[in-house]
Amino acid sequence: MDELKMEEYHEKMWQVHLSISDFFSEYATSVGLTFAAFKVLGIIYKKKSCTQKEIIQLTYLPKQTVNAIINNFNKQGIISEPTEAQNDKRNKVITFTQKGKEYAEEVISKIKKSTYRALDNIGEENRNALIESLTMFRQNLYLE
Repeated sequence: MDELKMEEYHEKMWQVHLSISDFFSEYATSVGLTFAAFKVLGIIYKKKSCTQKEIIQLTYLPKQTVNAIINNFNKQGIISEPTEAQNDKRNKVITFTQKGKEYAEEVISKIKKSTYRALDNIGEENRNALIESLTMFRQNLYLE
């Protein structure tokens, strides 16, 4: 492995990662959310019903952060009061209120349009290669 070449790849990958993260973070801010809250909103939107534990696992956010976001969403009427999960009373199930569903649909649909447009513009072959490459990259991050 050529160390200098790998350093170049690492830097390019890092810059692309930061740029994409900045895009989503700026969008979140434009709709009045932190990037963390935007991620939580997206998980609830996608799953329709989930536990705080699932949100933590999918977003890699600290438990305290997710709890604060959930509490804030509850105060705003975006989610219903969390209820106990049937299989584990320690876990609370999170679902949207009607207001929350409408809000999430509005917020998420705008970003989906941008994502769809970007994916459409790169063509099917590049889309498939992108997904395959990122999947392999992610799988190999923890290998030694």
